[in-house]
Amino acid sequence: MHIQMKVMEGKLRTVDLILEVHDSRVALSGRNSNFAQKLFSVRPHILVMNKKDLIDQERYREQIEKHYNYQGVQNIFWTDCTKRVDSQWDALREKMLELLQRELRFNRTVKTEYQVMVIGIPNVGKSSLINAFRKNNLGYEKAHAEGPFPGVTTRVQNRVRIWQVFWVHTVDEAMKLSICNLILESQTSPYYVADYLLYYMNKHKDFSYLNQLKMEEPIDDIRQALIQCCKAFNLRVRSSVFQTTETNKDLWDVFG
Repeated sequence: MHIQMKVMEGKLRTVDLILEVHDSRVALSGRNSNFAQKLFSVRPHILVMNKKDLIDQERYREQIEKHYNYQGVQNIFWTDCTKRVDSQWDALREKMLELLQRELRFNRTVKTEYQVMVIGIPNVGKSSLINAFRKNNLGYEKAHAEGPFPGVTTRVQNRVRIWQVFWVHTVDEAMKLSICNLILESQTSPYYVADYLLYYMNKHKDFSYLNQLKMEEPIDDIRQALIQCCKAFNLRVRSSVFQTTETNKDLWDVFG
């Protein structure tokens, strides 16, 4: 277990959220105490009490939630992975999205996907939860084997897609990110970024670039603007061809 804990700690840099799955029948015992100290203090955490159909919820649920709330566990969900009830997965998905959007991503900001780590002691329903999520959100079949005894799935080597959303961005969002140097230059076109920057500054009547780039009056045509810059700074290739490609980068660096 010590080795696996080290492996999980090593993966935290790429993880955005932790889902801890536990058996409702032993709700107050059996959880690994190292999880809270080494994992939950670093990433957002949701405690999923699975197999809720096997306990008397009216009698125990409130007491269990109070116990964990007192310990600082605020996000508790009750599930029955054997039943594909949309409402329970919709509620869990909404909470996951809320926590993911609230948390700063730091080194993971450039990634387009979110990664969730599912943990828990053996035979609490981790594979069942993953399969249920896939079925509910994507309509896909099982990704992992399930069984009535521990150890059916000892480890997961690859990531499993449990949700897919096609985001609709504003047209100029990528341009703004490029100007702020948040997208690799190799993934963008400096010419179009410079064109957008010129358009944006003119639209907002910010003509500070005139003096910086030695221009006499505002201009809307990026090609003409680049040619004027080349003349002003004597940027040429073989003495006669204006070096507009380099000027794209200069315009970006000055005002980006």
